[in-house]
Amino acid sequence: MALQGSSGSSLVKGWYLIDCQLPSGNGELAAWTLVDGQEGVERMPLPVTLKGRIFELVSIPAKSLNLSVLAQAGGADVEPLQLTVRRVTSVMARLLMWSRVFGALPGMPLSQRRVLGLSWPAGLLEPHRSYRQVSKLRAYFPAPCYKEWIQRFEEVTPRQAKRLRKRLKRQDAAGLEFSVLIDARGMGDMSAVRQSVEAVARQWEVRAISRILIEDTLSQRAALDNSLAGLSLVTEAELLQEPVGQGRWVVYVSTAVVLAPWAMAWLACEALSRSGVALMYSDHDYLSTDGERREPQFKPDFSLELARSSAYVGDLLAIREGEFRDVVRSTGLGSAYAMVLEFARLCGSEAVYHVPAILWHQAGRVSVPDKESLESHLRRSGVAAEVVPDRDTLLRVRYELPAVPPKVSIIVPTRDMLHFLKPCIESLLARTTWPDYEILIVDNQSTCRDTLTFMETVEIDDRVRILRYNQAFNFSAINNFAVEHAAGEVVCLLNNDTEVLTPGWLEEMVSRLLQPGVGVVGARLYFTDGRIQHAGDVLGPGGCASHLHGPIEGDDPGYMGRALLAQDLSAVTAACLVTQKELYLSLGGLEEERLPVAFNDVDYCLRVRESGYKVIYTPYAELYHHESVSRGKDDDPVKTARARRESEYMRSRWAAVIERDPFYNPNLNYSRADFRLGRLPRVGFPWIE
Repeated sequence: MALQGSSGSSLVKGWYLIDCQLPSGNGELAAWTLVDGQEGVERMPLPVTLKGRIFELVSIPAKSLNLSVLAQAGGADVEPLQLTVRRVTSVMARLLMWSRVFGALPGMPLSQRRVLGLSWPAGLLEPHRSYRQVSKLRAYFPAPCYKEWIQRFEEVTPRQAKRLRKRLKRQDAAGLEFSVLIDARGMGDMSAVRQSVEAVARQWEVRAISRILIEDTLSQRAALDNSLAGLSLVTEAELLQEPVGQGRWVVYVSTAVVLAPWAMAWLACEALSRSGVALMYSDHDYLSTDGERREPQFKPDFSLELARSSAYVGDLLAIREGEFRDVVRSTGLGSAYAMVLEFARLCGSEAVYHVPAILWHQAGRVSVPDKESLESHLRRSGVAAEVVPDRDTLLRVRYELPAVPPKVSIIVPTRDMLHFLKPCIESLLARTTWPDYEILIVDNQSTCRDTLTFMETVEIDDRVRILRYNQAFNFSAINNFAVEHAAGEVVCLLNNDTEVLTPGWLEEMVSRLLQPGVGVVGARLYFTDGRIQHAGDVLGPGGCASHLHGPIEGDDPGYMGRALLAQDLSAVTAACLVTQKELYLSLGGLEEERLPVAFNDVDYCLRVRESGYKVIYTPYAELYHHESVSRGKDDDPVKTARARRESEYMRSRWAAVIERDPFYNPNLNYSRADFRLGRLPRVGFPWIE
């Protein structure tokens, strides 16, 4: 439906209320108003509720010819149902805006209000801006394109610039000094180096010295002297001979790195406020040949496992000078990839800080991990492992197992459901190559004769035991009961609706579990149709806990290739995870009282991390998973109330992680974990906080 002016005339300037229903249940919903004006068609996003309702005020400027609604479900165009568009008075528009804003404010956390710039006075005096901000909290709201995101979130006002100058006065008092080291070794064409140097000269408020790292050859020194006259040229040997200054930071960049104007100011603010940090890295994007910014790389916080397999940290590192010298003395001045690994070995991952902001642009080649540097890092770290190439530019670490591998107890709870249980157990027995394991089938009041007969038959196998749990369904209690009876040092929690795909799944998971400091390892799971069901969990997007990426095709690498990469995460699903029995028991197992059905695996993983252990996702252990078909859906009043209590407990117990999961960038979409660009600001310039 389109609303048009009469006889080709313009629409009347003013407020219009759009009311319609989109067909829900067909995937992601999205809608826009299309306003045809003198300068072309303007497309404005419309918020949509979880049930597909659009009830939204829009402001139409003068000389607009028509207004229409474009709607999509699951990426396909759909026709809005019962669509009406009517003009309302300015008084009615204000009342509707105030109703939404003031209805939302009481239940909104203070931290969220700050992020959105919402308050009672702002709602009263700036109703339209406040209304638009609150509207973005609806279940569905189109993600901005990157160009729109830049315009929306990187604007700097004169007031902000003034606050920056005030904040950075502390820099001089703290004795902070920055030296940008531009790696020009092996470079013949100096245009990329010159581009990097010019970007340093454009930095806001922070003076940084540009130094060009060169090879110790007369020919390159002469060439650089001619093309970059007046700049400091330095070799690796000369760097190491210089005295270390108090408060100095080295900002190492490879060639073709162009600093954002605010990069050094941002790093200075972080250096002033984070005394325990000695290495900082940030998000970045790419520059096309015509200078357009594209493909933002919004990264997770530091994960050594992810850093080993990929060069995700990138080509800008800010390192305190003392620690920088330690790294160079230890391994030489290699690539940014090699320096990150050696820094983590010498100083620990806790000394690495991720700045969740675009501080630089990649104008040239993309860094990739190199096998030799990783092998050298693993040897120095005392890690017995093999490094093999994976998918063109990635590396896979195969950790060695001890001569006598630990016994693994695979726990499979079930109640009837033979059509899932049978292929699950048969795939375990036929495809699992682990030398020492037991399968504990936990029978929770099965009544199906065929299921009971199958369990009697399969128990003949020495590798299988049947445990009877004759109480009401409580997933946490069932698994805790089974772990108490487990004979293995390692326990594997496994759903009855899974099937093994890769025979070495336990070798992959347990070898990672046995690495120092690891407490849980999760697997890569597929729907029956081959789409990815699980590649790790995240807290926050979607409201509580959800799977990363959302359902994507099996060959889809995911955002920044993360569906294909081993990495630290906040949680993984208990549909298939391994953990140490001793650790499980020491933490009290799964939470029986507050989380009898849902989120108990996420809660366990978070308590594991709270205790100082890592949670790792590996893509190399692969299984099918039909996802919770045994217990059904939370669609009756009792189940709905229970689900609400579990969600409320999680939001209370793990509020800090839900607000900011370290392994999901805050610049990304928080309505669901699909890695699209965020529609709301969650990161601001540090000098305005």
